[in-house]
Amino acid sequence: MARRQRNSNKTSWTELILFVMIIICIYLLLSLFNSSLTGESGREWGRTLREKWGGAVIVLLLFWLYVCIAKFMKLRIPRLPRQILGTIQLYISLAFTLGFLHETGWTSEMTLFLPGSFGVGLAKFFILNIGTFITLILLVCSFIFSAVLYGSKILRLSMPALPAINFNRTRRRPRRRREREATYRRSEDYELPEENGRLEDILFTQDIPEPNLKPSRYDYHDDDNDSYNAQIMDIPMPSFKPSHDDEKAKPKRETPPMMLKTGQKAIEHIDDALAIINAGTSETSRKKPSDSSLNIPAPRPRKLRRPLPEVTFPDSRDTPASSTSTAPVRRTRSNAENDDAVFPPPAELFGESSRFEPSRSIQTDINRQGLAILNTLKNFNIDANIAQTSAGPSVVQYKLELASGTKLSRLSGLDDEIGLDLSVSGVRIEAPILGTRYVGVEIPVRDRKTVTLRSLIESGEFINSDVRLPLPLGVRTSGRVMVKGLEEMPVMLVAGAEGSGRRTFINACIMSLCSGKTPEELKLILIDPRHTELAAYEGLPHLLAEPVTGLQGARKALEWACDEMEKRTADFSQEKTRNIEAYNRKISKNKRLPEIVIVISELSDLIYSSGNEFSDLIVKLARKSGSVGIYMLLSAQKPSIDVVPSVVKSMLSARAAFAVSSQSDSKNIIDSSDAARLTGKGDMLFVSTGSPVPVRLQAPYISDGKVSDFVDYMTSSLEAPDLITF
Repeated sequence: MARRQRNSNKTSWTELILFVMIIICIYLLLSLFNSSLTGESGREWGRTLREKWGGAVIVLLLFWLYVCIAKFMKLRIPRLPRQILGTIQLYISLAFTLGFLHETGWTSEMTLFLPGSFGVGLAKFFILNIGTFITLILLVCSFIFSAVLYGSKILRLSMPALPAINFNRTRRRPRRRREREATYRRSEDYELPEENGRLEDILFTQDIPEPNLKPSRYDYHDDDNDSYNAQIMDIPMPSFKPSHDDEKAKPKRETPPMMLKTGQKAIEHIDDALAIINAGTSETSRKKPSDSSLNIPAPRPRKLRRPLPEVTFPDSRDTPASSTSTAPVRRTRSNAENDDAVFPPPAELFGESSRFEPSRSIQTDINRQGLAILNTLKNFNIDANIAQTSAGPSVVQYKLELASGTKLSRLSGLDDEIGLDLSVSGVRIEAPILGTRYVGVEIPVRDRKTVTLRSLIESGEFINSDVRLPLPLGVRTSGRVMVKGLEEMPVMLVAGAEGSGRRTFINACIMSLCSGKTPEELKLILIDPRHTELAAYEGLPHLLAEPVTGLQGARKALEWACDEMEKRTADFSQEKTRNIEAYNRKISKNKRLPEIVIVISELSDLIYSSGNEFSDLIVKLARKSGSVGIYMLLSAQKPSIDVVPSVVKSMLSARAAFAVSSQSDSKNIIDSSDAARLTGKGDMLFVSTGSPVPVRLQAPYISDGKVSDFVDYMTSSLEAPDLITF
């Protein structure tokens, strides 16, 4: 009973483990297709599976699910080792095929057709070493080998022209031996084994007779019959043949009962074989029986299965191929894409990761300040209740529900009174919050949290974004990360006074763009009239030209961008495509156009020196540069009406306002004076065509030392760029 109980407990644990494995496998399958049911962790797992192992990993996951379900339902899996090897080889073949198609110019956004780093690396290795044609033949052989691993029947079905192959074919027997076997099949008597033979025949072809304890189907006479005694006394006698009726009743080739003399002869054969092994000889003659004249029936010898030779697999570390694969490889432009050593760069280059969850002290201040806000509003005869509160890294937002009949205009001038009662500066009232029935009151926190660029790049919003050029803008007051694509806002203005975080935000944008795109996919034109703000990026492989510092060079750079825009427009019209994404997807890989980002560190220096000339060039570029893959990131320390005229402002698709020195500058950027109330150090208001109401964000921080480390890493990992001159 105890043993039965232990067996039942063991079975229960096995079923529980199999059930958990089935759930894990289904979870990984859902995460592979970026399902919303798996959450942030599932999306991270899915991104890892797609980038590392590619879409072909679904073969391994489905096979794993099949094995677990079969074991859970206690179903028999035929030839499980061969199925495992065949599945692994099929995954390698599919990944190899997808990587080959990716390297030859075919791309697809579908999950199942992503090659992954494994498939791309495998295809690159063989294409560079043996060429495209031999690699294609190797692909076909790889699929055939996977079919062979699954079984020869699959190979025959896939190639019907092949003759049937007998993998169990043995060595052709000699003619004399075939004749003896034919004689044995024709007769019902049994023959004695050969009198002479080798040790190999004794050990492997001669069977050890076993006594047959089953009763015989033959009818013998009584004890007075001499047939049985004659065998014991070694008297020759003819073989017994049953009658015709008995032949119909008994099965064919039935073995008669074993005789004592036959067992003694078998023992003698075994003794001779053991003596030969001990003596170290390889040949001997068999001992002739003393009663050679007898014709005693002997059992038909059965062949013993030869022991299989032990197979040893060579260690991959001892092969010369492994030594070549581990040798350092100099990166070139051809193998820069999809290399884990460069893209994405290690997270340590972006500094430390930060957390911006509210602490206990901040929660205490939130409750105290909420009561103070309600008391201040009550002093002005405004009844309100706090519906929700959300704490960001630098700002706490109180969502107030006003009493019915209260005008919003009564709250518009109370920001200074609320700040006075709370002894804080930078209070902002958003009346109402877009899409809700609440009024927002934003109060800066005392214990401000620093939002690092690494924390934004490692966030799920940035990783799972479906834009080509993602920009981590910052963290909202709700604590969520805001990510926008530069292709959605081709012309973006970043304005802010000295010390507001404007220059740090420009560095964060440049680093995030260069960390996600290779130099073949993205090019930068840096215009730095002050000679210092963008000097750290000199030598970056993504540069199209050296950083431009002079006014004449800046003018030529913008004129070159206008000419390039016209050329690309003509090419798109010839290929009948609307934008650069459709154009690059239609043409071959070696003719694809890179996306170009023009960064101007200080717009006011250009405008004040050359008047309307630069304004006209910027407006000309802004009209249709976004569709051809040319984007502009403009920066201005004092965004007055002279620096950002109305004609330029009308072409801006996004505006990021940091703390400015005057309300007029704020109104010129975001059409309100809220930018003059910002607290600096990355406190930002963002406006775009998709969100016309200003959104308050805490911009990411990156130190100048980390910028230099990033440039040094990219310079040492990639080849020097082929720079052009304007």
